[in-house]
Amino acid sequence: MTPRRLLLALVLLNLSAGCVRVHAHERGTLARPDMELGAVPELSSGEDHARAYREGATGGGTGKAGGCGCN
Repeated sequence: MTPRRLLLALVLLNLSAGCVRVHAHERGTLARPDMELGAVPELSSGEDHARAYREGATGGGTGKAGGCGCN
């Protein structure tokens, strides 16, 4: 197999791996109330922390902290 064909095969394989069709019987599992963010009040603090870390800033929520990391 030539390097060009190998590269093309890898690109096509990579593009096809991310697309998944969710069947009707699986949608019920994904729509469960415990799959929602904020469904469990005890975990909302951790979810807020993860969201702030991912977004790179803090503020606008319930916490009072600066975006510089000095709490």
